[in-house]
Amino acid sequence: MSPVWSRWQRSRAVPVPPGVELGRGERVLATAAAGEEVVVITSFRLVVTGGPLAEGRAWHLVDRGRWDPETDVLTVTWVDGGPAGSWTIPEAGGVPDAFHERVQASVVLVEEVTLDRARRARVVLRKDLASGRVLAQTIVGRGCDPDDPQLVAATEEVAARLAEQVGREA
Repeated sequence: MSPVWSRWQRSRAVPVPPGVELGRGERVLATAAAGEEVVVITSFRLVVTGGPLAEGRAWHLVDRGRWDPETDVLTVTWVDGGPAGSWTIPEAGGVPDAFHERVQASVVLVEEVTLDRARRARVVLRKDLASGRVLAQTIVGRGCDPDDPQLVAATEEVAARLAEQVGREA
């Protein structure tokens, strides 16, 4: 077997498992085995079979994601602070690139808000890729009080300005 064929075999996607239902207009972009689970990257969401992401989560709900090629681990954190996900994907194929592209596709605008070293947040306008709706998200820095009146006022001001830039009400 030629080395080229061997590489292609390793990076080939695994089949979409039964039970992964696609919505109208939704397409599968990449799949890969992660132990007993299958990571499915669709145009609208991240699905991981056999666990809490079996129904999938929309791309605009991803706060951060990281692919570590040294350990073959994909790690995801969520805007709502839900439990982070981490999957070892030894033959990742197109999953890392598709994951990165989908997260980036959901980001419209981002602005950091820093009142001082202890009070900071990010205001992000994100697009729900399934509906096309643009949503404002405020992600408060670790250890910051989300109810701090000055921080709330500053982030609301930034959210309104960003929304105006894209022709949307805050």
